[in-house]
Amino acid sequence: MFRSYNTELQSFLDKIVKVYLENDKFFVGQLKGISEDSNLILINAKNEKNKTFPKILIQKNFFKYITLEEEPFPMKALADRISTIFSKGHVNYIEDQNIISILNGKIIVDENGVRGEGPSAERVKKIYAQFKMDLEESS
Repeated sequence: MFRSYNTELQSFLDKIVKVYLENDKFFVGQLKGISEDSNLILINAKNEKNKTFPKILIQKNFFKYITLEEEPFPMKALADRISTIFSKGHVNYIEDQNIISILNGKIIVDENGVRGEGPSAERVKKIYAQFKMDLEESS
């Protein structure tokens, strides 16, 4: 039994996890290390107030449980791809909202798709669809 616990815990390494603490507090980040006695190291972590931490050590007696989170949608990579067809400065990735604003908000892209009208929006919809297909193929 002990062996399978460690195997399962090791399967969380390098994945995005949510570490639950007391009083509805938590950290979400990439699990980079687990000590023999289950202390954790997260990188690129955020807490429940959206404060970021480049690296954080969480001692085992401070957390209740850990869940594996879905990989976040790579919105920045999508913004980079979209910016190849628009003039410089027309594509704005807004990190704290995890959206892309194009042409001063005429087109908005989030994880659920593209909002906007016209030929530019249609081009962005095609890029978005291709990007999602590329993501599915790579996973």
